[in-house]
Amino acid sequence: MENKVVWITGASGGMGEELSLRYAKRGWRVVLSARREDELQRVASSFDHPDRACVLPLDVTDTEAFPALTEKVLDRFGRIDLCILNAGISSRDYIRNTDYEVFEKLMQVNYLGAVAHTLSVLPVFRAQKSGHFAVISSLMGKFSSPGRAGYSASKHALHGFFDGLRMEEYPHIKVTLICPGFVQTDITASALKGDGSAQGSIDRTTAEGVPVEKAVSLMVRAIDKQKKELVFGGFEKTGVYIKRFFPSVLDWLVLKNKKKWEIKES
Repeated sequence: MENKVVWITGASGGMGEELSLRYAKRGWRVVLSARREDELQRVASSFDHPDRACVLPLDVTDTEAFPALTEKVLDRFGRIDLCILNAGISSRDYIRNTDYEVFEKLMQVNYLGAVAHTLSVLPVFRAQKSGHFAVISSLMGKFSSPGRAGYSASKHALHGFFDGLRMEEYPHIKVTLICPGFVQTDITASALKGDGSAQGSIDRTTAEGVPVEKAVSLMVRAIDKQKKELVFGGFEKTGVYIKRFFPSVLDWLVLKNKKKWEIKES
């Protein structure tokens, strides 16, 4: 694996950091990307072989920067084998209380950033006749719930795009859509409220979710097996199957358990 190259966005913490550590331990050369360069340097310094890391700060909303960044990766390592598109942001508010700019930002970060990254790497994969996109979606990419509509919409968009890409580029380019439920990260602390400010606290369901280490083990296994989709989590993952076979029942269950998702309004 020593010549394999993985490019991971959102690598400065949470699942992105753990994914970076796992692939570094496997002997991969790892490209670490996120906005905070100091945190990326911290992650790289924890590798057994920091010289096999490439710290490449980026803001996924700066979509015009991706071609030049891709060239930097190629100049350093000569190839790209796997892109893990992990950068993302969540939201917590009702549609009626949410500014349009918040919906726009969710799409820019969660969807259009992934599209821009993919378009810059796709020619590389096509030239190599090999490559793999692992896309961190969410259970919210499979169904929605009150207070999560904007986030859910941005994740639904990923499925439409990457399911199409998988078929268009078969058999050389692989796509794995990863749909976690609640994972013990700080994503809800930075989740956007309706006015665009950060929520500032971690939801109880997130704090009690799947440990990051376990989540990443499931992800890496699914990527190794080139699975088309991975769904995991606690009880919340049953929503995927209820939505598929009994959509009216899902609505009824959500509305019945209002206290679990109700958001305090000012």
